[in-house]
Amino acid sequence: MKKIRVGVIGLGGRATSHCKAIQSNNLRLVAVADPQEHLCAKFKNDYAIDKSYNSHLELIKDNEIDAVVITLGHQLHHKLTIDCCNAGKHVLVEKPMALSLEQCDEMILAAQSNNVKLQVGLSQRYYGTSIKAKEILDSNEIGPIVSALCFMNKNWGSNADDYSNRRPQYRSRYHGGGMWLTNGVHVVDRLSWVIGSQASSVSASVGNKSRYQAADDYGSAFIRYKNGVTGHAQAIGYLNGAFNGECYVIGTKGSLRFAQHPEKFVKLGKNEEWADIAFDDPPNEAHNEWLYFNESITKDLEPSTHGDWGKHIMEILFAAEQSSITSKEVFLNNYSNYFAQASGEIVSGNFSWI
Repeated sequence: MKKIRVGVIGLGGRATSHCKAIQSNNLRLVAVADPQEHLCAKFKNDYAIDKSYNSHLELIKDNEIDAVVITLGHQLHHKLTIDCCNAGKHVLVEKPMALSLEQCDEMILAAQSNNVKLQVGLSQRYYGTSIKAKEILDSNEIGPIVSALCFMNKNWGSNADDYSNRRPQYRSRYHGGGMWLTNGVHVVDRLSWVIGSQASSVSASVGNKSRYQAADDYGSAFIRYKNGVTGHAQAIGYLNGAFNGECYVIGTKGSLRFAQHPEKFVKLGKNEEWADIAFDDPPNEAHNEWLYFNESITKDLEPSTHGDWGKHIMEILFAAEQSSITSKEVFLNNYSNYFAQASGEIVSGNFSWI
């Protein structure tokens, strides 16, 4: 089977994780693109890459590239994804998917129109800890879920009083910045994934408590799901505290806790005790993300975090902001019905998206 040939667009913080995962899956890392030449030179040297380009428009003309990963700023995801799809490239775009539901729809249509795969980088469900937790849930070990809570509370920056290391667009909600869209997207995805249902309504508070910036630094949302389960998603960028990235699931026959940061664990709660559960730890945190993206391309399967799911996560995030502004519960567009697969593609039997 021919190896998928990959190009990396944008050489910021996430690019390193993707390069490691591309190579750990034995895929061909063909080229990188970034306007900063020193970054191109560094990545070419670190990962033995032959080619680099100053822009994504140059890279997508390269006929040796089958797929790309887009790691640039949130405000660029929409345009770059459409350009890459129109060039016939499969796309893994980093989270959050886009800055509006209309943009999400255009990205989904571009992928469908060009017969390419679109996967959204909701990476935390691909961790070894997350996959083991989902296996336990799918086995019915803790019974039907009653409720779940998911957190990402952390110092949002290396220095709580100086966030100059964060680029301006990440401190501006106009450009898709803030704690809620940057990290709350992971929390909402993990919560929705473990509950195994589409959301119907959101009540939330999203705002700014800790920093002077044009974007939020906290978000706390109560989410109702169509299967009758409720969940709580919390993302807080505090000034001082201790990291909590845990997901806590309460079932009728037991409870489950799991986390990847700051420590890796999966714990099963029964008979008033917590037992540590062994899990497989991949060679790097993005390894499984690329394992399943590659599978969707080579076997023509619907990606596990496909465009429709990425759009639904954005719908929940935007509804939380609306709820915070209006102080009302917000019902999602399809709250009284389920939306269904539109692609007509076969789905993987190894890694369900809900």
